[in-house]
Amino acid sequence: MWQKLILTAGSDSQNDIFKKQLSLISTEKYCEAVEVVTDESPGIRIGSGGATLSIIRRIFDEQKYKDLEGTKILLLHSGGLSQRMPHLSAYGKAFGTLTNNSTILETKLEIYKNDLIGKLPQTGGIMITASDVIEKMSSMKSVKSSEADIVIFGHLSSLEVGTQHGVFVMDEKSGQLKCVLQKASEEEMKIEGAIREDGMVVTDSCYFMSWKFCKRLLKNPLFKTPITEELCCYGDFMRPMGYAPKLDYLQNSSPKLKLYRKALTEVFIDPNVEISILGENSFFHFGTYQEFVESLLPESPFRHSFPSLFKSNIVHSEGINTIPESSFIEYSTGVDLEVGENCISSGIDTGSLKIKLPSNTVIFTMSLQMKKYVTIIIKIDDDIKKKREVVRWNRHDTRIDGKSLGNITSMEKWYDRDGIQSNFNL
Repeated sequence: MWQKLILTAGSDSQNDIFKKQLSLISTEKYCEAVEVVTDESPGIRIGSGGATLSIIRRIFDEQKYKDLEGTKILLLHSGGLSQRMPHLSAYGKAFGTLTNNSTILETKLEIYKNDLIGKLPQTGGIMITASDVIEKMSSMKSVKSSEADIVIFGHLSSLEVGTQHGVFVMDEKSGQLKCVLQKASEEEMKIEGAIREDGMVVTDSCYFMSWKFCKRLLKNPLFKTPITEELCCYGDFMRPMGYAPKLDYLQNSSPKLKLYRKALTEVFIDPNVEISILGENSFFHFGTYQEFVESLLPESPFRHSFPSLFKSNIVHSEGINTIPESSFIEYSTGVDLEVGENCISSGIDTGSLKIKLPSNTVIFTMSLQMKKYVTIIIKIDDDIKKKREVVRWNRHDTRIDGKSLGNITSMEKWYDRDGIQSNFNL
């Protein structure tokens, strides 16, 4: 069992809604305590790396090092605006519903309970992971060395996937980590020897750091005060690792960012690293609608890897009996709703109306302040992060020029962050 589960929040209002969502699920069998922590630098984007450093410093401020020994804490990076899946922007990616009728968070906690926590070093440490990812951990073996500073988890992925992630370059003979590439081109992966004989690459994922290593990390004065630059807990932490790291990225940084990155390099350049490669089809990202829809299909790698996680693509809904295999409906009601292929419906009550939802459509309802609601319809592949000089809604000026639709669905003053679930007691 985790001694504590920590979720990060980007603002105080997001912190409040995460706490409300957590009150709706049972975490007692997974962790002794749960905490939601708001980024400590208001108005400054500190990224997952800045949030990680802040959390570690907070832990050491609250507990003595000797008291941390043997304890295991799970840090779930859950802040952000969910702009690529806007129906989750009101209540957070971690609380998105899957086809097993459970949230991503609940599903992740169950997997970690069964296949991860008991195999981590007994000396204790902090496990760092993302809120919109499910990892298959069943092939993981117990960590060999109790002296491991960092345990990193790798997944066998295609070259295309490798261009969007960190890639571990391994020495063919010794199996040691040579270097870590970040969103490298296929040509760069080939030159650096990242491509395996089977044509796959080893991509990054979650990782575990010992308390001994965390203590060493905090010795740098730069990390003893609030972070003021945007850092990545993958790219900025992992790129210095390996016996021949590629550090040219340091020269392409602003002066202040370069200071942070150099400080991280000094610590991450020589830890005792153990790598656990979880194999193919062991990493599933739910960051876009397309990724989510693909996971629904009967022959999808996700369904194949987690057959027990599929119960129905109609969850917490009434009156809706049949929809295409590539569509998903949650918290909705209706007796005559016809749904096309590749559709997402969330928080919709069609009553007795006959409604046809065209293929490739996302429709969802948000609960506004003053007990009002707004229903939003977009195409599944719309780029809602695209900013426009003038933003109009149904031909009306929204007065939020220079922003995107994603900004609209994420602006706290526009809606009550209680979310739509409370209005569907199903």
